Amino acid sequence: MRSPIRVYTLSYLISGRFASSEAFLTWVNNPNKQTLDLTDAHITALDPQAKLGSVAQPMVTVPKGQIVAIGITTPGEDALLSLPSRAELAVLYTPRYVIQGYLHPSGDMLLSNLLNVMGGAFIPVTHVQLHALVPTREVSGDTARLMMVNRAFVDCYHPRL
Repeated sequence: MRSPIRVYTLSYLISGRFASSEAFLTWVNNPNKQTLDLTDAHITALDPQAKLGSVAQPMVTVPKGQIVAIGITTPGEDALLSLPSRAELAVLYTPRYVIQGYLHPSGDMLLSNLLNVMGGAFIPVTHVQLHALVPTREVSGDTARLMMVNRAFVDCYHPRL
């Protein structure tokens, strides 16, 4: 995948291109891959008081454990992921962001059981709107066709009624 992605951490928004020849969705939940390399990267400090605004680098490496979510906005990239057709609008809360989008439980699975059943560190959320919980540069109102959310940062979630 050479399409642009946006990586959200607690402190930074890092945009760039996935730098591996490996398929992105194979990589994202591979426990043997502990970092994400981005080419043509732009690092933006999220704290509006930060002295560092934005930095551009030809290559940036991000530890997967620091990633809250990865947004994929280019149409077609989500076609690489086979999701159940059932979609339930939900709201996920993380320490810095509120993420609203569709979770995809299979069959008659309750939405509350999704994290108990799905494997891997990252869960797919489609047609996402991301909102900052604290004063933040750049991200309030971000959208993505597909966002992979790190389950370790999900404080709670619920269906959107």
